[in-house]
Amino acid sequence: MPQQLTVSDCKLVLQSLLSAELSAYRGIAIPYWQEPADIDSLELLHLASCVNEFFCLHETGSEDRLLMTKSLDDWAALVANATCETSGLMFRTSGSTGNPTSHHHKWEHIKAEVDSLALVLLSSKPIKRVVSWLPLHHLYGFMLGMAFPAMATTPQLVVTDAVLPKLSSGDLLVTVPPRWDYLARSRRAWEPAVYGVCSTGELSEDTGSSLRSQGLSGLLDIYGSTETGGIAARWLPETSYQLLKHWQPGCDAQHIQRENDGAELPLLDNVEWDNERHFVLKGRLDEVTSIGGVNVSVTYVGQKLRALESVADCTVRVAKQGAQLRLKAFVIPRTSEDETATEINNAIKLWPAAERPVQITYGAALPMNEMGKLTDW
Repeated sequence: MPQQLTVSDCKLVLQSLLSAELSAYRGIAIPYWQEPADIDSLELLHLASCVNEFFCLHETGSEDRLLMTKSLDDWAALVANATCETSGLMFRTSGSTGNPTSHHHKWEHIKAEVDSLALVLLSSKPIKRVVSWLPLHHLYGFMLGMAFPAMATTPQLVVTDAVLPKLSSGDLLVTVPPRWDYLARSRRAWEPAVYGVCSTGELSEDTGSSLRSQGLSGLLDIYGSTETGGIAARWLPETSYQLLKHWQPGCDAQHIQRENDGAELPLLDNVEWDNERHFVLKGRLDEVTSIGGVNVSVTYVGQKLRALESVADCTVRVAKQGAQLRLKAFVIPRTSEDETATEINNAIKLWPAAERPVQITYGAALPMNEMGKLTDW
């Protein structure tokens, strides 16, 4: 796999990674990376450590060379050269279900997944170009937006602006559920033979139906996680997912294993198997829900709210906000409602968008039914 990653490929991934990391470090949105000259020494150390972790540069002993220059081109050349000797890449979860965790994906596993995706996509669809409209440093973005076109030698276009360019027949658009929701509401027609891929969260039936009625020729829904990578796929509106070629059933209904690999991995959802290769999702095993394509734990968000000094107690639930799912909270103030509201507003400005409650109700007691159980409000 590394042999297919050019300096230009590595530069695109670095731009995505560095923009996200510097935004998180400074607490403000940073435009797509253009080598800002105002990076100080501490920021350079932080960004270098992020690049080292993502590309596993420590395995080659070349990580310290990142500190010798601030040139993005130099970093891209260093990374491209080093990946020929590294074991794989390290992808991080969003942290919306708890503290972010890192997961190592070996090059051979990345290649196996890309080979499986190529079987699904190229065997039946006339794909001429891959258009990536999502962050490339996340697992799904890297797999479909970078590794797949690199290995399939398919031309690619990485969209760095907020606006999607004109698509042509034979394009494969790779993006995330919120952007598919937007396209379903804003577009009226698609060029012939334009296909799409969606992952990171389940797409609503309304969105999928609208896209098809507008003329999108096909939409591939990929099921997986940062921990496992892509597991299964389906062409909407089919209900059953089919295991990708490099996976096989595990010891029971809740486990899978890679081909030629005895290690088993648990599924994060309840599934019902139709046969050895097909299954239907039956809901999460935990309290995680997908908000804008990001897995969010309502329990974790509740814990963050309770950690605020002015919050005595709270409960958090999922609410429908227009066509999307968002979070809402019921909060018991420790002092005054105004003081609590001010602290909450200041705090959640710094939280990821998917974690922010968009409706907050204040009261003296949590809403309970006659049985003493928490109820909706």
